[in-house]
Amino acid sequence: MTLTLTLQDETCAADLSPEEARVDLACSMFARGALSKLSAAALAGLDFFRFQSALAERRISAYTDEMLDEDMRHLAALKTQ
Repeated sequence: MTLTLTLQDETCAADLSPEEARVDLACSMFARGALSKLSAAALAGLDFFRFQSALAERRISAYTDEMLDEDMRHLAALKTQ
């Protein structure tokens, strides 16, 4: 699928490059759960680790509620041993 997005000059910050817009879009889509981390990294045109850095720069957590629940279950299991 190819998607072409055309923005009016006045709707973008003057210093926002097309590459930066792709990263911002990918981070946003990952943050709302529309894309997996790997798919968002591909959309951003970044490798997995650079995408992780882009998320961190935007203070978007890659740690989900499900991960927290799983960690809590593991901790509870360790306490009962």
